[in-house]
Amino acid sequence: MGIFPDFLVEPDVRAGKLVHLLPQWSLPEGGIHAVFPVARFRPAKVRIFLDMLIAAERNRSRKSRTSRQ
Repeated sequence: MGIFPDFLVEPDVRAGKLVHLLPQWSLPEGGIHAVFPVARFRPAKVRIFLDMLIAAERNRSRKSRTSRQ
């Protein structure tokens, strides 16, 4: 028994390799924080990474809300 991020175990749950023991229970929702020094110009790779992080979190939130209904 353990607590794992949905994105990490979802394929194994769908395949029947893992069982979701307490589907009505969940951890309190939290956030992801990106911390970096103040800079006048941010490198493109940092902006791209942040955009990817934001998109992944929005996608995860949508999936989470849909699966609870």
